[in-house]
Amino acid sequence: MGSLQKTAVCLLFLSVFSSASYGQLATFKCSDVKTEYNKMATISCISNKNITNVVVKRCKNCNKQNLCLETVINTWKKKNSSEEGRIRLVLQHNISEVHIQEVKATDQGGYEWYLYSDAGEHHGCTTLEITAPETEPNLTRNGTKFTCLSPIGHQQREIHWFDGQGTNLTGSASLVSEEAEGGLTSLTSTLHVKPSLAASEYCCTVMYDVHTKRNKTKCLSAHKAVADYVHFTSTTDPGIPKTTKEHVATILVLLFLVLCSFAAVLYYKYRQRAMARGNFADLLRTLLQFGDNMKEQKKMYLTKKSDV
Repeated sequence: MGSLQKTAVCLLFLSVFSSASYGQLATFKCSDVKTEYNKMATISCISNKNITNVVVKRCKNCNKQNLCLETVINTWKKKNSSEEGRIRLVLQHNISEVHIQEVKATDQGGYEWYLYSDAGEHHGCTTLEITAPETEPNLTRNGTKFTCLSPIGHQQREIHWFDGQGTNLTGSASLVSEEAEGGLTSLTSTLHVKPSLAASEYCCTVMYDVHTKRNKTKCLSAHKAVADYVHFTSTTDPGIPKTTKEHVATILVLLFLVLCSFAAVLYYKYRQRAMARGNFADLLRTLLQFGDNMKEQKKMYLTKKSDV
């Protein structure tokens, strides 16, 4: 009887040891994912054994102190998708994938996994990073007011102002943030320039990542005319409409030229008349002198005749 008990204990020990050894053979590997905004993201975990059940919870990040309360996948409760199918599970043998269609900024964060198989289970967390579109800023000017618009992006991005000498003017600007689609934001920064401190150029820099210093910059000359604000036009390009002052100056110049031409014509006619009067006086003097000569000759002729 004692030998039978010993045999049973040995068999039980071997069974438990075999089950434990078999469970330790199950390995799982989950990787972090980085994808672009509005594209599809695939968060996957791979095991060397068939995965039978999956539970996925979404949380702000993978910090151990952070509680992940929102359950997006739970095969134990027959929940294989959420948000009307935008997030869904694809489970094939030893590969578990969560597909997220048209990712939004709010999808970014941690995803806590609970994976189960006949050979063991696994608990871990992966991070999904969403890269927002990095569009060029839209820089406009209205008199002494410069406006920089970054229409869409993460909340973490920043807008900085610089003049042509590289002086940071961000402290003099005001910033307005508005919610955009997909959990992104729209930023509008306005810089008011004092005429006495006006620079030759102003630049708006949108900082997308403060760590990598990834950014895009757009500059606008303070002396360059803007199509929607003609009162500060300082060039005479054909494509830029002229201001009222420029039209008045053009009219005054044309009027001056017309008056000069009219004065030249009057002077020419007066000179011609003066020359004509001078020629007539010379003719009269010549005729009078010729008459005097004729009289002298007649007188001399009469004197000689009387002497004879």
